[in-house]
Amino acid sequence: MWLKKGVGEDKRWFYPISAFSVGVIITVTALWTMFYPHIQVHFGLDTTATIVLAATFSGIGSMILAPPIAGIILDKYGPKINFLLSALFLVSGHILISRMLKMNDWSVAMYYWYIGSFLIGFGSGFFAGTHTATVGKWFPDKTGTAMGLAVAGAGTGTIIYSPLVAAYIRTNGFNGMIFLFFAAISALAMLVVMVPFWRTPEHDWLPKSMQGKTRDARAAVGKDYTFEEATKDTRFWVMGICFVCAAFSLMFFAQNVTLIILEGLSANTSRETILTTVIPLFLTIQASSGLIGRFSWGVISDKLGGPWKTLWIVYLVPAVLMAVFYLGYNSVFLIYIVGFLFFFFSGGEPVIHYAIVPHVFGRRHLGKIMNSINAFTVGVGIASGPFVGAYIKDITGGYMLALILAIVIRLIGTSFALYGLRLDKKRRLEELDEAHQQ
Repeated sequence: MWLKKGVGEDKRWFYPISAFSVGVIITVTALWTMFYPHIQVHFGLDTTATIVLAATFSGIGSMILAPPIAGIILDKYGPKINFLLSALFLVSGHILISRMLKMNDWSVAMYYWYIGSFLIGFGSGFFAGTHTATVGKWFPDKTGTAMGLAVAGAGTGTIIYSPLVAAYIRTNGFNGMIFLFFAAISALAMLVVMVPFWRTPEHDWLPKSMQGKTRDARAAVGKDYTFEEATKDTRFWVMGICFVCAAFSLMFFAQNVTLIILEGLSANTSRETILTTVIPLFLTIQASSGLIGRFSWGVISDKLGGPWKTLWIVYLVPAVLMAVFYLGYNSVFLIYIVGFLFFFFSGGEPVIHYAIVPHVFGRRHLGKIMNSINAFTVGVGIASGPFVGAYIKDITGGYMLALILAIVIRLIGTSFALYGLRLDKKRRLEELDEAHQQ
């Protein structure tokens, strides 16, 4: 049956490598912040919230709705159907947005913008919810290394796309061909790479390095919680508060950053220079530092002694850097330097979030526990952060109060991360005592 055909054990590194490559190609919503000022000009808008609202719809699709559906299909049929659906939604969304740019009336065009962004997020969610779980099935022995490589592709395409798109806009203007290009490469990546070659292993499959060592491997892992047991554990809810605070503040900043830069530099730099030179380079720096951060923080976490000891760091430092960014956002040099540091530290968030759930609750029921936490915390933060920040800016006329709110929320997340660290230490000691008594 074609659903079971694909690359086997002897070439299993194909999975994280191809996931990284396709992630680079199709995960383009990090560029949306580059397009906001152009959309303002195209439709003659003075406000920003109605434009940034697209990030909310994209987040709902990518984090809240698509991954749980993708997980159900994956467990029953494997990854191929999900990748076909991903291609369908990605292509449909990009085509809708390309048609939007042929319109002049924002009251009509905005619905194309919102629906198109939702469909692109929905397609990205099918991809993300499928490739991470599939890589996890193929790498029970090297999960961290393989997963770090697989997820690092998301957002990395900005390094390539931002200067190319900026050059295209300078030459040809802001038009729908940009999105038709993204539609074509999304379909190509899914239909040529993912659908033909990806499959899941048998449920009882183990790599040769683990065969005959199952008991030893299980002994090295902590208690496996059921979903019901996890929800009765205080750490589950502490983790949820941490995730939603971090996602809200990060997505507010990331999805509004071009407009924040415009606010800071407009007094001394022409709008054209900001849009065609400063912002594309900043987005390239953002993607590069995020890539380095995603690769680095898994290793740093292991050296520091685990995800709880790392989580508060990747929350606290970006909170401080957001304040520094705003204080120095009149300087192009400071924007680049602080931006690099911010996205390097915040690049550790998804890595630590993925690592902390199995660290606390084990792996047997990981899919259900992790999807529940992510969908209703990270998903809510991603969906609400960009719009709330832009809405406050529209009301107040600047980003200062919105940034203060984002910093305060992030500091709340930091406090709960430190509280979770203390809870986890206490619970680990209790589990050791229980083991000794047995």
